[in-house]
Amino acid sequence: MKIRMLKPVFVMVVILTAGIFSCQKINIVTTTTTATNLVGYMEKDPATYSEFLKIIERSGTSSYLNAYGAYTLFAPNNAAVKTYLQLIGKTSVEEIDPDQLKLLVKYHLLSDTIRTPQFTDGKLPVPTMHGEYLITGVKNTDGVSRYVVNRSAVVLTPDVRVGNGILHTTDHVLIPAQKTIAKLLEENTSYSIFTQALKATGYFKTLDTLVYLNDTTARWLTVLAQKDAVFQAAGIASYEALKARYSNLGDPMQPKDSLHLYVGYHILSGLKYVADLVSAPAHETLAPQEVVLTALRGDTLRINEETVAGVFEKGVDVNRNSSDLSATNGVLHDVSAEVYIKVRKPTPVYFDVADQPEIRKLTAKFRKVGNFVTFNLGDLADITWSAGTVTYNCYAPDPTKGAYYWNDWITPSSLRTRAGQNNWIQFKTPVVIKGKYKIWVSYRRDAGGINCQVYFNDVLMPRLINFNDYRYGASTITDEELQSQGWKRYSATAAFNNTVMGCKMVGTADVTTTGRHLIKFVPTGDVGGNTNIDMIHLIPEDMDQFKPRFASDGSLVY
Repeated sequence: MKIRMLKPVFVMVVILTAGIFSCQKINIVTTTTTATNLVGYMEKDPATYSEFLKIIERSGTSSYLNAYGAYTLFAPNNAAVKTYLQLIGKTSVEEIDPDQLKLLVKYHLLSDTIRTPQFTDGKLPVPTMHGEYLITGVKNTDGVSRYVVNRSAVVLTPDVRVGNGILHTTDHVLIPAQKTIAKLLEENTSYSIFTQALKATGYFKTLDTLVYLNDTTARWLTVLAQKDAVFQAAGIASYEALKARYSNLGDPMQPKDSLHLYVGYHILSGLKYVADLVSAPAHETLAPQEVVLTALRGDTLRINEETVAGVFEKGVDVNRNSSDLSATNGVLHDVSAEVYIKVRKPTPVYFDVADQPEIRKLTAKFRKVGNFVTFNLGDLADITWSAGTVTYNCYAPDPTKGAYYWNDWITPSSLRTRAGQNNWIQFKTPVVIKGKYKIWVSYRRDAGGINCQVYFNDVLMPRLINFNDYRYGASTITDEELQSQGWKRYSATAAFNNTVMGCKMVGTADVTTTGRHLIKFVPTGDVGGNTNIDMIHLIPEDMDQFKPRFASDGSLVY
């Protein structure tokens, strides 16, 4: 059975604004000021900010916001605060508990400088200091478009630059999530069948709590919910009809019952807003070893679009206007049609090792040419190593010498066998669908990382990789000849032919379970120097190993 190769969108930065912002003119006035800090600026305009300043003062955060730093503050104006007080049944800020106000301030504050050009149709790149993400978009009123936050607060005065950050004035107070995903669904009667199914399978309880894996790490969840109208369009008029169609054991509480698996398939591990869903081609669900596939089509996020046996399956659209709903334990999305478990075929994974969650949050550094950031042991959740540091690099491309994908790469402390030095480095991959894959390692040659053994889930691959090696005479032979020798051109520039960038196959891995896996490099030589790792490709063994190629501007060449 032939399956269409899905584009590896998770190695691309998807510009979500293209479809929604490009056709709308947004009036933005950038303000400059001599105020030294956020509080100082607001104090000069009590007619706009006096009520929010009361919140800041009563919450005990005034001195914090007076300090040096790099913040973004969404400051509601006086009318917004008064509306908020009416909403919660209070007549003044003084009637609200200071601890509650402190949380409110944190929800309006980000520990990074985010200007409106960085706003997208979706979540902001960094969370608030409350720990939740804000959602931005555009609202058009009487022919005038303005940015809107959390679908309610219009940005009236954007991008005020002060000494310790950026201030955006809004016409509503931003209110943190108050309900779990389960409660959001239960209180919306249009999800009655889906909610009944959650309760019958036990998943309602799972979605009604925030579980901590340890003292600081929460287990966030993401739900693809179906309204009653979606079920009815599929010929399912009630929960009883849903159970009759899917429950093969008659007991949906049983983990192996088909209805239990069906509902679990609608729940994804992790906190995944639309921007996160488009950043990877596959996402794990609570149905064991089952994933949903995602792809961006224009400005539409589509679930499970593929071609099977020559038949194109359009997939299911995510309703953007009713998705990205934050809850206390995750995020809720709404889908336009029924989502159900399908048999998956292996699909290529083009793993950009420099695209890590902690690095992506550093918006002033990530994929910004001319920057580097050094990380210590424990700083990166999905990269581990034995000693020293790991450096993220992003520099201007030189097509003849250094043509990294997206201009960035990872350099660990010198990979060598000497005691006390960095004796190994390990990466956790994105989700890989079970199957057999050829593994290719893409790099720029340098002095370090001599004759590294490569392990996939502790299984030793048959070939060593020498990060100081390259293929002589590469420009004179064909792709087929290169592959027969364990090499390929992966860069869309001349750098490979100039014996600078290399991509070498280390073996074929049998991926027995769908999920995330570990790739480890262990040097066998004791030579100091840099090791520059750009990408790792995992390509099904029966698929084209040569295309696409990867350009330094993030584009793909087929």
